Amino acid sequence: MIQQQRLTWLHCIDVLERAQMSKPGKILIVGAGIGGLCAAIALAQIGAEVDVIDIKPDNSVPGVGWGLRTNGLRALREIGLLEQTLAIGFPTPPLSYYDRNGRHVVDIPYGRKFDGMPNNVQLPRLGFLEMASARALELGCTIMMATTAVDIQQDVTGVTVGLSDGSSRRYDLVIGFDGINSQIRGYLFGEKYVPVRSGGVAWRAPVRAPDTLRGAVFCHGFGGKVGFVPLVGGMMYVIVTHFEPGRPRHDPAAFAQIMHQRAREMMGDSTFMAEAIDSLRTAPNVAYTPLDTVMVPNPWYRGRVMIMGDAAHAMTPYLGSGAAMAIEDGVVFAKLLQTGDTLYDVQTRFMARRYPRVKTIWDISLQMMHEEFDSATPEALERRLAHLVNEEPAAIDYVSRILESEY
Repeated sequence: MIQQQRLTWLHCIDVLERAQMSKPGKILIVGAGIGGLCAAIALAQIGAEVDVIDIKPDNSVPGVGWGLRTNGLRALREIGLLEQTLAIGFPTPPLSYYDRNGRHVVDIPYGRKFDGMPNNVQLPRLGFLEMASARALELGCTIMMATTAVDIQQDVTGVTVGLSDGSSRRYDLVIGFDGINSQIRGYLFGEKYVPVRSGGVAWRAPVRAPDTLRGAVFCHGFGGKVGFVPLVGGMMYVIVTHFEPGRPRHDPAAFAQIMHQRAREMMGDSTFMAEAIDSLRTAPNVAYTPLDTVMVPNPWYRGRVMIMGDAAHAMTPYLGSGAAMAIEDGVVFAKLLQTGDTLYDVQTRFMARRYPRVKTIWDISLQMMHEEFDSATPEALERRLAHLVNEEPAAIDYVSRILESEY
């Protein structure tokens, strides 16, 4: 737990207006996930001295994948990770929706392609983290796992951070990329902005892919969907999303069986993708995620401490853009930091660019989740399938145009 010594807003303004950053300076990033590592790379590229800490002992994660659309790929190109990302990624054709009996409903594209890049790539999470960590180290960043901040004291000239290893370090800026349960957000705002239950949950598991799977297939069933998303190496990840009231505590040892049961409940007695669903019974590394959300209003900083990524704007995964928004945060901030303006001016311009864009995607992601769950009865499911054909393509095209715009 970080010792609480939050500054008053007037004191923060005084700190920031006197905080000239004519050079990138020394920066601490809390969180070695996708957003934190990409921010570290972006900042190191402009000459910052960057330390990255993470409370986890290593970056091992359940073997599930994640998707990145054109905007995220553009941001990775800016920090020199595009080629490596494409090398470990699986470019995917349009989303194919089926009903629970295997009847094709509609194909929905991910938007337009730009500069020869795919419009969507599926990636192994662990593979990307290893690649990004290697790039950050190559650029001179220091990464300290099993390390967290236990004390933060900021003043006009910088921030003194006490670390869990007993050391104390001085920084010009601290950025929390430490996820939905962010300690840094707690330091800045106390309990004012905490994760909120959205009502949805997601189950994910890696299994062998059938030879016939060429792109992402989503089967819409009662109250949710079962998705099959190919990865490189003959693997795929299966995702099951549905409404789950309350907050039940499931035994991790039973995750595979529960995930299989939820998928079968949605699919009924259908034989479509039955072999893949049956493989969930013995799937390793099943991840169960309540789809909690966080949206911290403008601004995401107090003095020389700020938050980005899921710490500031955790969203439901219904547009596949949570990670991309976090990557964009770090890339945009690094660009603005090169101007030599006061930190206050940089942060103000950062919020003017980021908040409206992120909030729009956050709102639509939540709306799309609730629309999907409104399909628990046969009649509601038929309405949902008709929506996918008649309304969803236009909605996705609108979102794609937003994502394709300047970040």
